[in-house]
Amino acid sequence: MRVKSNFLKRMGALALAAGVVFGALALCGQPASAAAGFEVTDKNYEKTYKQDNGTVYFEAKGTFPVLTDQSAVAKKINQALKKERSQWIKQTKDEAKAANVDVLPSMNASDEITYEVTENDGKYFSVLMSGYDYQGGAHGMPYRIPLTFDAKTGKKLTAANLLGTTRSKMNAKVRNLYLKKYDKEGINAGFYGEGKSGRAVLKKALAKMDFNNAFYVKKGKAVFYAEPYALGPYASGYIETSAAVR
Repeated sequence: MRVKSNFLKRMGALALAAGVVFGALALCGQPASAAAGFEVTDKNYEKTYKQDNGTVYFEAKGTFPVLTDQSAVAKKINQALKKERSQWIKQTKDEAKAANVDVLPSMNASDEITYEVTENDGKYFSVLMSGYDYQGGAHGMPYRIPLTFDAKTGKKLTAANLLGTTRSKMNAKVRNLYLKKYDKEGINAGFYGEGKSGRAVLKKALAKMDFNNAFYVKKGKAVFYAEPYALGPYASGYIETSAAVR
């Protein structure tokens, strides 16, 4: 699931000004890095929104994965990938409406996303889509859309599925991994504060977090992550921890 922060108050929907430059989806035919599983190519999307005077106020740009295999499993995975792509495009259209009202002409807004296939070994197919949304202000907000599938069935997996346990036990495991990371690295790992008080702040924050969909698979491990600001300052980015899945 996509998680994003809004920097400006939405002021309601206004009709988009004329002059929208139409962006088309097109297959680029460039395979991803060599892997043992599915063949992957890019599908690109670009759309630029302009005001009547030609001033650009919002740009959307995305590169998405598409499996070129013709198997039933690949088609099932592609359906899930297409759904995420469609949701992203819809959200950028909503962002464009808001940007036409909220963002100063000199600070045109944008949303850009790309992807990395992090595991493609015939057992799991895991892709991490990484985006950056700018709606004005000092900086934008990065976000992630992670998707992991069983490469044999095409089933989309949660972290609990992956670790073969319940959601509550999985979350307890991940929270403990973060606490161990804090005990070992402290603020050097990007966490807020240090010492007993810092650990207490971390423990309280972790208690409210659910990692069932905040993970991707890489090199045989489930890599869990916390959004910027969740466990540390913006500059720390995503703070990660991991657990073996095989």
